[in-house]
Amino acid sequence: MQDYVFGLLSFICSLKGLSCSPWTMKVQDQVNGTLGQNVILPCIFTHPKQNTYTGDITVKWMQRNKQELIFECILHNKTNAQNNNCNFLISSERFSLKGNPRKGDISLGINHLQFTDASQYTCRVELDYWKFEKHTTFNVNAPAQILSLSMDLEVLGMMVKCIAQGNPLPELKWTSSSGPLENVPIKTDHTNFIVISSVPHSEQDVYTCQTVNSLGQDQKTFPPNHSNCFGLKVTTGILGCLLLLGLVAFILDALKRSKCLIIFCAFLN
Repeated sequence: MQDYVFGLLSFICSLKGLSCSPWTMKVQDQVNGTLGQNVILPCIFTHPKQNTYTGDITVKWMQRNKQELIFECILHNKTNAQNNNCNFLISSERFSLKGNPRKGDISLGINHLQFTDASQYTCRVELDYWKFEKHTTFNVNAPAQILSLSMDLEVLGMMVKCIAQGNPLPELKWTSSSGPLENVPIKTDHTNFIVISSVPHSEQDVYTCQTVNSLGQDQKTFPPNHSNCFGLKVTTGILGCLLLLGLVAFILDALKRSKCLIIFCAFLN
């Protein structure tokens, strides 16, 4: 509808011999970021009175289909104007305005990305006589990562629980010292890109949880220090064998010396 209206305005301007530049706004249809990193959502605009307009410019950034207003800034379109009224309407220092609205740059910066930042964003410019906006879809990616692997008491008894996170949603697999574990139930939380799975615990087994997606993979073992325990057991066993061999050698040597002493004494007699 807006494109039709501005097309009609351009047509009227051409009939009257006026120079009416149309609205332009450049955004990316989709922007990808990485969990924990920083990103900029670009938004560059021009308007029909770019060179002559001296009224107020209102800049707005909205999230989730315009249901949540993130940022609003009202400023005079004059080179030396100082009376800017800019306000972030959410209590977060992670959002910031990048660029100069008077020069047509109202890009939005987001720091320390979280999964909840993934959404549709709307970039809007309002002048005294009209407004214009466009949308961009933002996605937060993350390599597969195991958040925790621990023992937990559930309805079925003591279980080993693995919680992993990632976007795309990662796959999760179990193995144990007794062999692979198949047909293990997995719960998914698509909102936070989390997968959760539990297996029955046995003191005789060592469990390994593996998770993978297209961006990375991770694995952890329970109990976490099983390899050190194994090494300690091996070392203790070796030392025990050496001590036992030493004791046997000492006894044999003592018996040999005692036998030799008996023979020597018999010879003297």
